[in-house]
Amino acid sequence: MHDPAAVRLVEITLWFWIGQAVGAFARLGVADAFGDQHRTVDDLAARTDCEPQGLLRLLRSLTGVGVVREVSPGLFALGELGQHLRTDHPQSMRDLAVLQSEPWMWRVFEQLPHAVSTGATPIKNVLGTDYYWNWLHQQPEERRVFDAGMVSVAKALQIPTALSYDYRDVHRIVDVGGGLGQVLSAILTANPHISGTLFDQPSTVADAQRTLADAGLADRCSVEGGDMFQAVPDGSDTYLLSFVLMDWDDEHAVQLLSNVAAVLPAHGRVLVLDCLADHDTDTGPSGHPFHMGRTVDLFQMCMGSARVRTRAEFEDLYARAGLRLQALHLPQAPVTLMQLAPA
Repeated sequence: MHDPAAVRLVEITLWFWIGQAVGAFARLGVADAFGDQHRTVDDLAARTDCEPQGLLRLLRSLTGVGVVREVSPGLFALGELGQHLRTDHPQSMRDLAVLQSEPWMWRVFEQLPHAVSTGATPIKNVLGTDYYWNWLHQQPEERRVFDAGMVSVAKALQIPTALSYDYRDVHRIVDVGGGLGQVLSAILTANPHISGTLFDQPSTVADAQRTLADAGLADRCSVEGGDMFQAVPDGSDTYLLSFVLMDWDDEHAVQLLSNVAAVLPAHGRVLVLDCLADHDTDTGPSGHPFHMGRTVDLFQMCMGSARVRTRAEFEDLYARAGLRLQALHLPQAPVTLMQLAPA
């Protein structure tokens, strides 16, 4: 009789192959080739310029994880997860699947044992930099892929969390480190009484300006470029930090929070969207426990000197910056919203 624990460990150790298979499926555009139809392997191969036997083997590897299903021998349909790999799906994860299978990501994660045993940051040995952001700024194509993947994450995690908050008392919001502006766009679209400012590095804000203009928000949202570790724009009652603190060590995080606290009015608030390392374990779609924050922490360990923090660690950062945790929203969700006020 098979030992269930041993079989489960076999499954877990094979996940990295499945991750690459999902990445290949996304990168080759197979989900888009299905459209809304059942397709034969030969049809899909012709539509994606793939070798039929190779494609058949890829498809069969993904039947057990919900990406595709084999309707009859050689005839396939998209599964629920496969639908989310179409580029026209409103919650498309296609770009995230491509990002997670990028060679540079895998090269860095190969050094995970070294990081665990020595405390060293693998990205320094692999890519010659202390932070993945520094490297991406010099790699236009990799940066494009990364930004697209982060848009997928925003759609799935950050935006639903951000929209769960009650903004009726908010008048102006500054999104610090707001990237391409997807989260701020969603907030402003859902709350037409709010105006905003997106603040990020000068190399990023031009793309963000296009995002906001495309959303019809150019008249309600300005864009500013600068260094958030030097200063942040003043004149707002609300400041948003979405997936920003997780990218920085304590010293940088306190400096950033202190800059926000310096311009925060007495009645103002700071909204922090981040993962908590100590919320209760979620149950993933497989039925087995999955804790997103603790998994993302491996990325932070390999890609820089930051980490996913516990509630107590966040509160320590806030206190050092002259802020206090006022309320915690969605504490059991993969992404938590923390509301801060002046201390």
